Amino acid sequence: MITSEIYFHTPYKILLENLSYATLERINCEIYVDGPALDDYKEKEIREINGVFKENSIKKIVHGPFMDLNAGSYDAEIRKLTQRRYLQALDFCKKIDGRNIVLHTGFHPIFYKHHKEDWLKNSAKTLQPVIKKALKCKVRICVENSIDDSPEMPISLIEEIGSMDVLACFDVAHYNVFTKMPILDCLAKYPPGSIGEIHLSDNKGDFDSHLALGEGNINFKEFFAKIKELKINPIITVEPHKIQDIPKIISYLESI
Repeated sequence: MITSEIYFHTPYKILLENLSYATLERINCEIYVDGPALDDYKEKEIREINGVFKENSIKKIVHGPFMDLNAGSYDAEIRKLTQRRYLQALDFCKKIDGRNIVLHTGFHPIFYKHHKEDWLKNSAKTLQPVIKKALKCKVRICVENSIDDSPEMPISLIEEIGSMDVLACFDVAHYNVFTKMPILDCLAKYPPGSIGEIHLSDNKGDFDSHLALGEGNINFKEFFAKIKELKINPIITVEPHKIQDIPKIISYLESI
């Protein structure tokens, strides 16, 4: 079953409301915790999720918060908030027994176009205690490209951090929308061994619409062929925005 090999991005609240579906379909989950979820989750909910997943041999990883966060911000208070949220997310990750967490870069190519070095230094400093805690918790961090207009800054951030325990999360759909560079060229820019996870959703190049795979203009067959050629063996996470898209996505992946 292909579902045993991939994860589905699932917001924490949605997961709680659909635990029976995840159990029935054996859906591995990348659990997304935003700020409100980090503030409001209950220990009994964690116990329930852990129990159900263990009983049904379902795997789980974590996606940390990203809205309004920026590790490289010029505003020290924003950097403090970002760091605090990431540390909270690691606490959640440890409780949920996840071994991988995705964090966005927070880089904005318009605002920081002429201040890339400052942004990188601020980011690395903000992330130092986060990385230290991740090592202690035995959690791997994967840094995801967001609205980046090229792979330059995600790659530069990983190099600036200089830790083998921090890898990249390559989001195909984000590059399809936010960069003019072909997706396969973006993929080839990443150093060997630097990609730990990939995010899959489809779009038509105009908006990050999270369509079911095959409903946009991304050539996933070509993409997977390139991954094989480059000998990349990442965690694969699909990011549907509709539960009803999951069977379509599974069928599409099996077909290619």
